[in-house]
Amino acid sequence: MTISVLLLWTGCLAVFLSSPNQTLIIKQPNKNITWSIFSVSCLASWYLLLASYPAITAALVVLSIVMAFWTIIVIAHGHLKIQLLPFVSLGVVFSIGLAQLGGL
Repeated sequence: MTISVLLLWTGCLAVFLSSPNQTLIIKQPNKNITWSIFSVSCLASWYLLLASYPAITAALVVLSIVMAFWTIIVIAHGHLKIQLLPFVSLGVVFSIGLAQLGGL
């Protein structure tokens, strides 16, 4: 469960970093590469969640986590003026806490 949530965090963060509106990194990565990372992380997370949930439920869990992470990333980026590494670390800690405390 924790690995699937961390994969989704990585995919969502990769897509956010390719946005021209972010200020965490100076040069944005290629959108095709970041969307590929996002797609692979969603599929891998869905596959890992299949061990615990039926296919439709796992897909809904992936969708809800992606929507939550994108919202959290945008709100945190707007209110926390920190660099990339603390931002990523904060997201990893939040993701692990979400998975371990039963947020799924």
